[in-house]
Amino acid sequence: MLFNARHLSLALAMATGVKATCPNIALTQPYYPATANCVEYKIPVSAISENGVFPLPKWEDDYALVDFFAVASTRAGANYPGFGNKTVVENATYEIAASFCSPKKINGKETTVILATHGIGQGRSHWNSPYKPEEYNFVQFAIAQGYSVFFYDRLGSGESQKVSGFTNQINKQVAILQELAVLVRRGRGKYTNGLYPKKLALMGFSFGSYTTHAAIVARPDIADAVILTAVGFNATGLNINGLIRSFVPRIASLQNPLRFGALDTGYLSWADKFVQINTYFKYPFYDAPTADFAEAKKEAFGIGEFLTFAAPASVSAANFTGAALHITGVTDYIVCDGYCPGIWDEPAKTHYKNAKLTQYLHPGSSHNINFHHNATGAYKVITDFLAASRL
Repeated sequence: MLFNARHLSLALAMATGVKATCPNIALTQPYYPATANCVEYKIPVSAISENGVFPLPKWEDDYALVDFFAVASTRAGANYPGFGNKTVVENATYEIAASFCSPKKINGKETTVILATHGIGQGRSHWNSPYKPEEYNFVQFAIAQGYSVFFYDRLGSGESQKVSGFTNQINKQVAILQELAVLVRRGRGKYTNGLYPKKLALMGFSFGSYTTHAAIVARPDIADAVILTAVGFNATGLNINGLIRSFVPRIASLQNPLRFGALDTGYLSWADKFVQINTYFKYPFYDAPTADFAEAKKEAFGIGEFLTFAAPASVSAANFTGAALHITGVTDYIVCDGYCPGIWDEPAKTHYKNAKLTQYLHPGSSHNINFHHNATGAYKVITDFLAASRL
């Protein structure tokens, strides 16, 4: 009998416990590691979330937007009206674009899947950089250590479904992540290229870390570990009014009609690359062309996301008893107001008092550790943490 590629695939599946599948979805991402088997999915995710109803003006130009933020960031003593506490429960199904990569060379760790959620202003390529992947690509690094990675475009970003930027917010993102965690872990290989995961680690960056934190607070059983990058829970470090001003938000569709012209005016972006450098990078620990790449690949974000991103920061994850890693740059501008030592450890330790918690401040880095010079040093901390946690 002729032993062809199909037979080889079946034989490997029998030997490794991996179900053979033949995905027929065309790859759209510009880069995947040569050492990985990668597939893409469009996943219908049904999610129930209780969302804030914000009385936001529907601005049509940046003049009105600027005035909104000037009022929103005015000191509390001015007694300006807030956004209220009205909420609505929504039950909806969203189409989420995702990638799954597993190592071609297996060593037993491939059944531990890292489910990665990106932040505000990025897409899933945050984890899978086509630019200098040997220096900045987390997926490639994790694959080299034997781990599999599932990463996706959040609702409203990249190739995932778009909703109004005025209503897109963290509670929707949390509900979607919770359902994705179930689909990945218990989906019998449907969204993991036939691989049956044995362990699941949820990982986030910035907004994605607060999303991950909120997801594990509400459902502590959905993952074995959480990895929160570019995260902080101390209110002193999370200077929200300062962040609003330093982000210098602009209407995304007016800033870049070619990329964002189909989005409503509730989707925003920062004004230019120097705003991103100010909030995400630290001189001299990055290269200018790297910052240019990050700026060229930035994604728009919803005003609802921007206003709700830090809402979970005060909530305890005391019911989570798995392994947890918190990591950010020593000079994180966004979560530590520029310098983390002395304010960063708490209340994170209290929030995760029943978890096996590891905390690490990465030298030579601000908020976006993935695109500083020693990004792979941070990646090693992450994969070493997984190994030490027997994952």
